[in-house]
Amino acid sequence: MAMLEVRNLKKSFGEVQVLDGISFSVEQGEAVAVIGPSGGGKSTMLRCLIGLEHADDGDIFIEGEPLCQNGVYPAEHRIRKISSKMGMVFQSFNLFPHMTVLDNLTAAPISVRKLPKKQAEEMAFERLREVGLEEKANSLPRALSGGQKQRVAIARALMMQPDMLLFDEPTSSLDPQLTAEVLTVMKKLVAKRMTMIVVTHEMGFAREAADKVLFMCDRQIIEQGPTRDLFERPKDPRIHSFIHSIL
Repeated sequence: MAMLEVRNLKKSFGEVQVLDGISFSVEQGEAVAVIGPSGGGKSTMLRCLIGLEHADDGDIFIEGEPLCQNGVYPAEHRIRKISSKMGMVFQSFNLFPHMTVLDNLTAAPISVRKLPKKQAEEMAFERLREVGLEEKANSLPRALSGGQKQRVAIARALMMQPDMLLFDEPTSSLDPQLTAEVLTVMKKLVAKRMTMIVVTHEMGFAREAADKVLFMCDRQIIEQGPTRDLFERPKDPRIHSFIHSIL
């Protein structure tokens, strides 16, 4: 059974169609890179997968449980339970600016999972060590660089112990040095076989770290397959043009 199964997913905002029949699957331990030109629907797809947007039609199964079937969703509490198996790291970090790094990490485990504060803090320090930021536990987000903020955001997503992580252009607002910091952390997660879907324009990361690549363009997945095949032997000329325009 695939960890994630998506079939014929469709989504429109008013008269503007954003997703037009998206289908793919993700296996446990698989790292999937989603590439393609801006405006192709990549971010909307991620938001649908985690329940932040509702699809108009199609199916989403997470570990065999239906988040959406033919565009129909279960009760809100079921949506929250099913989607909680995934964590998301946003382009804009989405840290609480008035809370310390430690409090950013412990807020959800304490309020949602009802973990004792001490246990949540011990877990938070462990996650911060993993991303190399243990010494920033008592800092506010404004005292951090962009790369540090994104590493904190990754640590925060890991606090809920998700089975899968979704990344929405996690390095797009960072300069090359800070981008490298974040990609190093993400590569460590890949090495640990964390199941991941990464929307990215970092072709080097996609080529090196992803098991599979989806190329999205014009509201559809134009091609998908093993990374080497898609980079070296793409069937659609748009993929070759896009990759070489980025590299």
